[in-house]
Amino acid sequence: MKKISTAILLCVWIMAACTTLSYSQPTGISASDVAGAPTEYCKVLKEPDPAFLGGWKVVYNRYVPKTAEYMKDFVEFYLVKHGDKYGIYFYRAKSEGEEKIYRGWREWTINGDEIFSETGVKFIAKDGQVFYSWKNDKPVQMTRIEGLR
Repeated sequence: MKKISTAILLCVWIMAACTTLSYSQPTGISASDVAGAPTEYCKVLKEPDPAFLGGWKVVYNRYVPKTAEYMKDFVEFYLVKHGDKYGIYFYRAKSEGEEKIYRGWREWTINGDEIFSETGVKFIAKDGQVFYSWKNDKPVQMTRIEGLR
């Protein structure tokens, strides 16, 4: 009886481990993604705050009204100056069953301490920190990504 209980516990533990691994964080932006020149450039209304340069990331809890639940979105961006132009490599992965990933060089608008897209995504620089905002949600602080270039 003790062997059967041990075998059942072992099976439950293995299944739990496999489930945990299947929900691991997506890979995000890699050095090879941002190597070379951007393929799209930003519209610059005002030079960007220097804090934006380089890479930033955040795990954002997005509210989904349809299900009344919060879903984790993995968001990253990398801003590079190439000559007199700026390019942003953007990465966003929806998780927990949605399985959508958006990645690549994108055209954004830069206006000093704000970078925004037509979709409602906004990055805000304040006091050397960078924040992410989706549509009209409260901005959340991002973390710098080290070692991309």
